[in-house]
Amino acid sequence: MLHRLCTATLATAMFCGLMTGAASQAGAGGRLDVVAENLVTPRGLTWDAHAGRVLVTEAGRGGPGPCAPGVGGYPACFGATGAITAYTPGKKRGTERIATGLPSVINEFSVLGLHDVDASRGRISVVFGLGGEMATRNGLGPAARGLAQTGTIDRKGRLHPVGDLLAFEQRYNPHRADVNANAYGIVRVPGGTLVAEAGGNNILSVTDNGSVRMVALMPDQIVDGKTIESVPSTIVKGPDGAFYISEYSGEPTQLGKARIWRMEPGRKPVVVTSGFTGIIDLAFDRQGRMLVLELAEKGFDSPDRTGRLVRVERDGRRTVLAREGLEHPGGVTVAPNGDIYLTNRTTSLGEPDGQLLRLRPGR
Repeated sequence: MLHRLCTATLATAMFCGLMTGAASQAGAGGRLDVVAENLVTPRGLTWDAHAGRVLVTEAGRGGPGPCAPGVGGYPACFGATGAITAYTPGKKRGTERIATGLPSVINEFSVLGLHDVDASRGRISVVFGLGGEMATRNGLGPAARGLAQTGTIDRKGRLHPVGDLLAFEQRYNPHRADVNANAYGIVRVPGGTLVAEAGGNNILSVTDNGSVRMVALMPDQIVDGKTIESVPSTIVKGPDGAFYISEYSGEPTQLGKARIWRMEPGRKPVVVTSGFTGIIDLAFDRQGRMLVLELAEKGFDSPDRTGRLVRVERDGRRTVLAREGLEHPGGVTVAPNGDIYLTNRTTSLGEPDGQLLRLRPGR
């Protein structure tokens, strides 16, 4: 889908636990509720502290065209069907679409478009995928210009493109497998954003004036003598000030081969834990513990669509917070009261069957 030395401080205890802890499968109970339905291909989400709400991206359903060849030559067809939905806990009519008509594209395998959102530092920042090269976007027509770009959403729900990730990929193509722009994760930093570029297998920095540069190329790994691409799926800031990067690990899915990287500003990423499958998103809870969301526990290629949310304890043990009810989940975020929100049913071909779930962990 995405791409054919320890001390007693909380931050370093978390880091060292990731490095040294053994996995366990303890259950944590908790209640998993559906709080919003009829979402159209929901993906990433974030807590909007300024407005006290969850913002959910909807990649949309593409449309009738124009159409153009995407990655692998498969036809991709454009439609302005993407959106952002806001869910406000405790509000009688808790959901509303605050942005509509956003660019979306569909091929015979997936819908691509608005993939992630960040609502920190006084603005709504977004990132769009595409799954293609410059000829793909050009062939989709001028309305598709926002695809494979970062952008901002203003108070009227209008998209303002900022950084052209596709132009960077087309010009430099740091990972030589192919030219493919399909960003999946974004995090706001002072003066700009950092982007997990799943198609290009790198982490990009985009300034508020639109300048794009690469800060890290995520290296391949060798599994059973075969080269497996990293495919970074998200980037989040941890409680220690470092950035954590998850990987999807290519397709077909490699069971237990997805890793999590830690990247300090100005330094190269290093692997801090592994043994996951197809990680699609990360978050941290109020205690600074990492939450790892897997798209499908048995791999995206399996007919079993059950995903998994795992909490990494500070000593490195792993606690499964949710499994039953997770059907190809796609994003996770944490509210100030500790509630965990997840998007669910995120890989449909534009059917309005997506969900926003709320998990209240038992402990």
